[in-house]
Amino acid sequence: MQVPIKNKLDDRELFRIRRMKEVIKTTNPHGHKDYLEIIYLHEGAGTHQIDQFRFDVQPFSLYLILPGQIHQWELTAIPKGFVIMVQKDYLLDHPLYKQLFQTFPLPFPNRFLLDHVAPVITGIFRDIELEYEKKETNHQAVIQTYLLLLFNLLKREIKSSDLLTYPPVLARFFVLLDQHFKTNREVAWYASELGITPKTLNTTCKKYVGKTAGTVIDDKLTAQAKLELLYSFESLSGIADSLGFADASHFNKFFRKQTGVLPGEYRKGIS
Repeated sequence: MQVPIKNKLDDRELFRIRRMKEVIKTTNPHGHKDYLEIIYLHEGAGTHQIDQFRFDVQPFSLYLILPGQIHQWELTAIPKGFVIMVQKDYLLDHPLYKQLFQTFPLPFPNRFLLDHVAPVITGIFRDIELEYEKKETNHQAVIQTYLLLLFNLLKREIKSSDLLTYPPVLARFFVLLDQHFKTNREVAWYASELGITPKTLNTTCKKYVGKTAGTVIDDKLTAQAKLELLYSFESLSGIADSLGFADASHFNKFFRKQTGVLPGEYRKGIS
């Protein structure tokens, strides 16, 4: 059975915060389309499964579900709290982007127990909710600042035992990717540099990251293309050249396949 991928955000909606639905429910396993979900519950009971990990739902618990991860609820008491959905593009030029979407291994576990710092964490979520509802001048930047504060506080809670141990070969792959993604996009090239077969690299990426090595490479290139389109005054052909494409036509084809829109449309829409 194929696990469904849900998209609860509207087109062009990059961020949303809402209250958790106060219903006892069991959900089928599902993933989310290209956005991070942050769930903070100050009441509730049951279980919450994220990938292979099964957590007891407790008051003042926070959960991170990243793009590509699968999760499922089995609630036995009414949950109360907040749900934040963050598209990757919302943090495109933010320090959290690399930490959440391009750092390997991921520096955050999927679950935090925060009863000892509950007033501070609850206050951050309420402040974000207020900024989101009022939408005053510069509210997006204020929300992003609150998110950075939240994740810096979460870092204080992390113990080394909370994090998965990943094969060193994947850490080396990500270092190579940072250095060479503009000039080398072939899985075979990275596999050769790592001294393994392309099949082994793909299988290892799929096991630990939830995507093939080719998808990881494409994601890296797409993220850089979005940054260039957002912040550079270069022409589309200039951006295509800087990213290693033969011409603007090849860049257009790649970007549309990855995002569903042409680079020019993306630049205009995000502006």
